[in-house]
Order: sequence, then structure tokens, then C-alpha cells
Amino acid sequence: MEYKEINPTIIQEGMWDEKSCVRRIAGWNIDMEDVPTTLKYLPKGAPMALNEDGNAVKIVRTAQVTEATASGATSVKVKKGHLLKVGDKIEGKSISKIVTTNVDYDTLTVAALDKALAVDDVVADDDAANVIGLNYATVKLEGQPSCTVTLQAYEIDEDTLPYPVNDTIKEALTSRHAFLIK
Repeated sequence: MEYKEINPTIIQEGMWDEKSCVRRIAGWNIDMEDVPTTLKYLPKGAPMALNEDGNAVKIVRTAQVTEATASGATSVKVKKGHLLKVGDKIEGKSISKIVTTNVDYDTLTVAALDKALAVDDVVADDDAANVIGLNYATVKLEGQPSCTVTLQAYEIDEDTLPYPVNDTIKEALTSRHAFLIK
């Protein structure tokens, strides 16, 4: 007999009112091009956008700012656990370097920012405006994985989402997705 782990043992999954949740028809292949090889599971609640071809979905990569930065700054400190990589754009600026040596945060090097960022602001890659929903259930990322994306979900507890979301993502989710009022 062989034991095979089917579900992850420790993973943060988004929570919402399941009775109000409507899933999009069928599943979508996950575009694995920008997924870090260290990511073994796509957690429930990850924001998903159509890829350039419109035939698969990709993870929208976000990060939460840990230290305020002024307009014109070229480095941004963000919480660990993000999926951003060199070449991604945040605030319209390409990331040229990511320093991960600090245990509390990562430092992103970018071209001069056009605006100041405050602590807890969420920066996202260029796909944030194209979000079509949230990943409905945790998916193991092996072979050619696919996922189901939400069409509607209400009372989403933002604190439970595996990755932070910003106003651009919330706007893209439209009124069919509502976040818990606290």
C-alpha cells in the first residue's frame, strides 16, 4: 500500500459564503509559465486572470507593502509569501531584482515609482485589471493542472485569502464578488 498526499496539510485558503458562490462553467487550464516551481498547490481564493491567448488562466501575483515608500523610490519592501518574480511589473514598473535575505520581508528593486506607497498597500502585476474570479478550490500543481474559477462569491473574508488583493482586483471582480464588512 502506498500513501500519497492528496491535499496539502498547511495552506491558507480563502473563505466565503459557499451558498452564495457560483462557479464558472467548466474548468480552465492553469498557465504554468509564471508559476514558481516551489509552488506545489494553487490555494483556494487565489485571484485568477485570463492569459494573453484567452485559453487558460494565470495567477495574479500580488504583494503587501511593509514599509512606506516615497514617490520616486526604487525599492519596495513587501511581505514574504508573494509570487512576484524579476520581470513582473508593479505600479507599471518592472522588477529588476528581488532580495530575499531578510527574514521579515523581501525587497523589490524597480524603476522610480510614480507615486508613494503606504504600509499595507497591495501592489499587483499587470494582470490585476483582468481578474475573472478567484480559484474555487485548492489544486495540486502537477502535470497539466486545471482549476475552476468563481463567477460570484459573497462575504469573502479578505484576511483568509492566500494572497492580498487591491482595489484594482476588487473592481475587476465586479459586484458579483462582495467582501466581508468588518
